[in-house]
Amino acid sequence: KSDSGRWDVGEIFVHSKVLVVDDKVAVIGSANVNDRSFVGSSDSELGAILTDDVSTLESDEVGCVKDFRLRLWRQYLGLSLDGLHDDMITDPSSEDVHKLWSSTSSTNQSILSSVFNHFPSNAITCYSDYVRLQKAYKSKSPEERAASLNDPSRLAQVRGFLTKYPPKFLGDDKKRTFAHMILEEIPMH
Repeated sequence: KSDSGRWDVGEIFVHSKVLVVDDKVAVIGSANVNDRSFVGSSDSELGAILTDDVSTLESDEVGCVKDFRLRLWRQYLGLSLDGLHDDMITDPSSEDVHKLWSSTSSTNQSILSSVFNHFPSNAITCYSDYVRLQKAYKSKSPEERAASLNDPSRLAQVRGFLTKYPPKFLGDDKKRTFAHMILEEIPMH
């Protein structure tokens, strides 16, 4: 119910956080580390903990936590959902797994930022430019949007859901903000 006592419908945005420890414990939840999540009078949060007693598993048996991680990583990395390539992600601490995550996220970032000129990239260094590009794209008709894409056939090469955050994206604003913070601390006489 709303504050006025009426039943209202609103949008619900769920973004979850996942922590998997040694394929033995998984913590899955929606809470953020802030007052909105912890005070109890604002956002509604949900959390769950999965555990495996690995001492009871056979040597070749996969527990529910490891199975959860493998399923999740298959989706993130765009691997076959049937587990055909699980040998590539079995050891989460291996250098090969790190390289797979890094190359997948870099490739996806490169494709997306080359197809969509408003997608976060190192070329967009201030927020006003980002907003301008987003508004320009959203104001177009569906036909104009399609025509504004640069070789959209490349989108078929995107694997999974990972993208690397471009380190220079909005970098000018970050520098300016830091500079303003420093200047605010200097007493002017």
